Order: sequence, then structure tokens, then C-alpha cells
Amino acid sequence: MTFISVFKTHLKIVLFTAVFTVLIPYQSPIDFLADTTRSRLELIHADISRGYVENNIPYKLLEGNVHARQDTLEIFCERAVYSEVEKILYLRGNIHMYRGKDTLLADEARYFEDSQIALAEGNVQVFRPGQDMKSDYLEYHYVDDQIRANGNLYLHDEENNTFITAESGEFIPEKNFGYVRKHAHLWRVDSTATDTLHIYSNQMEYLFAERRRAVARDSVRIFQGNLFAVCDSAIYDIEEDIIYLESNPQAIQENNKMLGDAMQLILEDRELRQIKVSGEAKAISILDSITQKENRLEGRELIMYIENRKLSTIYAISNARSFYYLKEQQEDRGINVASADTIKAFLFADELDSIAVIGGAQGTYYPEDYKGKIVQE
Repeated sequence: MTFISVFKTHLKIVLFTAVFTVLIPYQSPIDFLADTTRSRLELIHADISRGYVENNIPYKLLEGNVHARQDTLEIFCERAVYSEVEKILYLRGNIHMYRGKDTLLADEARYFEDSQIALAEGNVQVFRPGQDMKSDYLEYHYVDDQIRANGNLYLHDEENNTFITAESGEFIPEKNFGYVRKHAHLWRVDSTATDTLHIYSNQMEYLFAERRRAVARDSVRIFQGNLFAVCDSAIYDIEEDIIYLESNPQAIQENNKMLGDAMQLILEDRELRQIKVSGEAKAISILDSITQKENRLEGRELIMYIENRKLSTIYAISNARSFYYLKEQQEDRGINVASADTIKAFLFADELDSIAVIGGAQGTYYPEDYKGKIVQE
């Protein structure tokens, strides 16, 4: 019997009690359940309590300030129906379920007494110290403390000011682990709410341990200020405020593109401060999309420093190579191609200002009017 059909039936019973019901005298909590081998679901209070039989199945209808209890779980609602055969308590209206510091709120719910599982629907909210969750539908397994939720899932970790939304997910407390899927979105704001980090993916895990982490997988997209990054998977170390991008990472900041085998986005209060790229690392600055002019800096590792949301310095370390168009007073001055152990590029107003070549340096300068082949190191 569905939840709605149960209450429709009881509305008829209230109107036509003499025809449709057989009243059963009020039972005390000790008689509420016949199974004495398990913890008992007790009726603590109801303004109105009446019993009836439908299709040879006994029910108890409870109305007004309903209060029931099983072990340490306290249940409150406006109306409830208890099926003595199914051992299911159907709840409706202003539902509050408390256990310890946990609170579950909902419009409608079914509570399965034997398995101690609550199925809640409509404006579902779960509150725990420092955390809250919302969804359209939720299963709360009180025996093992697991939660599964579906429909417009919303999570909030108050300690780190982190929010997550998705279509569905579950929480496994013994692993301090939450998992969400379908249109997962994590965002985190700083104390001034001026820098917000957004991470999107198809799947996401969230670890509620002392060192909080979020693991995004499948079509990961990251937005922070003027930075946009993509990869197949990413790990966000929330305590350190560092995002580790793995599997085909690429990042774009204004007209600068970075790519490599792995990447780190290092933030401070959610503002990007540094980008590290390793393994066939490249930084490309597009000068003119029509003529396809671009500056390039490559190495086994790139370290980029951000100041005032602008790229200021780039270090190319180990097997470093550079290809830069030179300018002086807005006029083209040729091309510089170089290789070295380390190359430092200094930028001002998003344009190359100077280059320092360190260790084993080799290079070639091609003037603006050079017509021959340009050999890239």
C-alpha cells in the first residue's frame, strides 16, 4: 500500500467510521509491537488514536502531536498510520526524526520498524553538526547510519564553507565518505565571497575526514576567476586549497593556455596564486588568432605565478624551450628561439617583458624581416 493511498483510506475512515472500521482499544507502548525479540517501536503520544481493520489487516490511525520512539530515535509528526502486519509507520505532516545530534525533516515518510530504515519525501533535510543535506527523496538506514538521496541533492560542509549539488548520492559514515553522481557541482567561497571556486563533473566523492578532500571524475570542469580548466579527474585538497588535475589537464587564463600530463592549481583563500604543470608541460600565449601567432614555453615542469589575477612569471624547468615574438614599443622585433636547463619568462600587462635563460643555453634570434626557415628548438 502506498503512502498516499494509506492516507486516502484513512480520510474515508474518519468520515464513515461506523461503516468501514472496527475500533480497537488503545494499546499501551508495551503492546504496540508483538515481536519482543527486537527493540520496540513505542507510541509515546497522539491526541487521537483509533484502530481499524481493512482487508483483515489491522491498522492504527494516529492524529495530532504524534510522538513515537525506537531505541534512541525519536519520531514526531502531525498524522501517522501504523501497519501491524507490515510493521511500517506511515508519517505525514511536519515530520521531525531525532537521533543524537542528527535531525531528519520531511513532509512524508515511511519508517520500517524491523530494518530501522526511513524513506522520506518532500522537502527532505538532514542536519548534523557542521553539515546539512537536502533532497527530494532520501533513505536513512539508522542501523548502519548510511544515507542515500535522490533528486536535487544539496550538501553543505559548514566548516569549510563548501557546497555540493547533484542528482543523487549516498553517505557512508564509517568511511567518512560521500558520493554523488549526475551533474555534480562543488563550489566554495572565501570569507569575503569575492572569489568562488566551481568544480563540475559527472561523479564526485567527498571525504569528511579531518583532511577534507573532493575527488571529481568524468568530464571535470573547473572555474575560478578568469581561469577555466578541464581534465578527466581532479582531487581538491580542501585543507591545503590545492587542486590536482590528472589525465589530459588543460587550463586557460585569458589568452594563456597551459597543458601537460598533470597540473596543480594552488589557491589562497580561493584566489589562484600558482599553476604547476608537469610532464611535457606547455604554456601557450595566443597573440593573434587570425595570423596564428603564439608564444610558447615548454619543459618537463612549468611553474606559473599569478599576481592580481594576472600571469606574472613563468619558470620552465628541465629541458626548457621557448619560442617568443619580441616587441619594442608595440612594434614587432623578430622571434627568439631558445633552449636551456631553465628559462624564466617575465610578463607585464599580459605581454612578454623579458626572458632569462639559465644553464646550457642555446638560442637563435630571427629578425622581423627574416624570410628563411625558422628552426624551433
